[in-house]
This record gives sequence, C-alpha cells and structure tokens, in this order.
Amino acid sequence: MDKELINTLKSVLDDALQPIHHRLDRMDQRIGSLEVELKEFRSETKTALQLIQSGQRGTREEMTQRFNETHEGFKRIEADIKFVNHKTADHEIKFNRLESESKENRQ
Repeated sequence: MDKELINTLKSVLDDALQPIHHRLDRMDQRIGSLEVELKEFRSETKTALQLIQSGQRGTREEMTQRFNETHEGFKRIEADIKFVNHKTADHEIKFNRLESESKENRQ
C-alpha cells in the first residue's frame, strides 16, 4: 500500500477513535475519584467501627464491674439476713424458756 494511503487511513482512524479516547480518559478520572472516595469511606468506616467496639468494650467492663459490686452487696445482705435469723431464733428460744420458767414459777 501506498504510504500516503496508510497515513490517510491512520488519520481517519485516529479522528474516529478520538471521542472514544476522550471518553475513556474521563472514565479513568471518574474511577480514580471513586477509588479515592472509597478509600476515604473505608478509613472513616474503620474508625467508626473501632469507636463502636471500644464503646462496647467499655460498656461490657462497666456492666461486669456493676454486676460484681451488686453480687458482693447481695452476699453481704445474705450474710446479714442469716445473722438476723439466727439472732431471732436465739431470742425466740430465750423468750420461750423465760415464758416456760414463768409458767412453772406461777404454778
């Protein structure tokens, strides 16, 4: 083929492909900006997730601490109730003895 014909065909093809190249360049820019936004979103999401996890960990620790405090309080109350029941039973025995002695002395 003739060099001139080849150059003409090349020129025609380049002109025909120019809009496609231009469009591909714009798409590359959009994809690039989407990649940047996606990276920013991932970073923000990761940070937010870490904050949530940290908050959950703190809440769990606080709940465990409160549970342990309440459990210890209940143990103390249970011991106090046992002591009061023991003292009440002891007083009832003494009262019954006094009452029995009083009845025997009256007879």
